[in-house]
Amino acid sequence: MSTMVIENQMPSYTMADRFESKTDEVMALCPACKAFETVYLNDDKLIQNRKFTQFGSHIYHGCGTNEPCRLYMTT
Repeated sequence: MSTMVIENQMPSYTMADRFESKTDEVMALCPACKAFETVYLNDDKLIQNRKFTQFGSHIYHGCGTNEPCRLYMTT
């Protein structure tokens, strides 16, 4: 049995693979209430979340503070 190789064919990805490859897992620490939770960024934009919001490049916790969260990348 021989395997046929097609040149110039793009690799196929599922939607889950594409979503996974662009998504970063980040730990957000609120300086006011000390909440420490995982948030997800897709192309540096916060994925919809009820407790956190993004304004510009900063992410804020929903506790009402005006201070942005500190972000820590996970490995």
